[in-house]
Amino acid sequence: MSSKIFGLIALTAIIEQTKAPKNFLYGLLVGEEKAEKVQELEIHTREAGRDKAPLVGKRQQGIFIIKDSFAVQRVRPAWIKLQTVNEAEAVFEQQFGQTPYADPQAVGKQMLAEAMKKFKDIAEIGFRTRQWMLIETLRTGVCPMESGAAGVKYGDINKEILTGNDLFSNPNCNPIEYFEKKQTEIQKETGVVIDTIVMSPDVAGAFLKNEKVKEYLNMRHANYVRVNDTKAEADDGRKEIAYLPTLGLTIYSFVDWYKDIETENEEQVIPEKTCIGVKAKSFAFRYAAMSIRTEQGKPAQLLVKKEAIRKWYPDYSEDEELQYFSRPLCIPREDVKSWFIATVL
Repeated sequence: MSSKIFGLIALTAIIEQTKAPKNFLYGLLVGEEKAEKVQELEIHTREAGRDKAPLVGKRQQGIFIIKDSFAVQRVRPAWIKLQTVNEAEAVFEQQFGQTPYADPQAVGKQMLAEAMKKFKDIAEIGFRTRQWMLIETLRTGVCPMESGAAGVKYGDINKEILTGNDLFSNPNCNPIEYFEKKQTEIQKETGVVIDTIVMSPDVAGAFLKNEKVKEYLNMRHANYVRVNDTKAEADDGRKEIAYLPTLGLTIYSFVDWYKDIETENEEQVIPEKTCIGVKAKSFAFRYAAMSIRTEQGKPAQLLVKKEAIRKWYPDYSEDEELQYFSRPLCIPREDVKSWFIATVL
């Protein structure tokens, strides 16, 4: 990654253009966040079992249980490192709203105050990065790592692409029956009961227009179903579509975007044509300890924190840097087969 990405001009532009993140998805799915005391994390993964012990008499021999195998991965989470610079020469440059003869020291104080405000906002980029890690883990079963390194794979997820009569836009499709089928399959395989459906807005539109869905919502279960198809979108990007008590499912439409700093490509957090079924709070973030200097001229310390911010004066210039650090890893709290993601349009 080019160091120019973290220069004053580029990073300031990123901060100024970054809108407050819509954190519904993060709040819905992340049930635990914990800073660890070690720099390398040990991850255990295994498939859920569904064994049942037979009943035996008092003098009958017990049943020998084969111990399930599990995979162990030792992971050093990648760093999120961001910085902005208060350039020394800038104190002599005219600032917005000032005369050309303004006191350089006063200008410097104003610039530092503005930089500190901007740097609080830079934490939003860190949050968006974690949200991206979450959605990538959800979509692929792999938590992404630094460029050029393989991600942390937790297993093969339930992922499918619907076609023909199964598409939500097809009049022969019954999305309610599809949700019931997926809920049953996942419960049978993992013991987990999904309680939430999250759709991209285009899927939500097709879902509500589906005649079989209309019949289900308006007639069969009129006394039980909560429908909010006209409710305005919340500030965090979600719109509640319906609650189906017969399945215990709350259905949401969700939209937000993130912008890749290197490519400047903007992508939708929940891709178009996508439907996700999951149990709430099924994911966690663990944060590896960070070996960094907390003060200039002092040895590095092991910080056990989710994220850290410091002010720094590099030896190679007279500039002042404000720096952000974090080492997150997204981990499923349930079996990797306990959710599904489908392309339904």
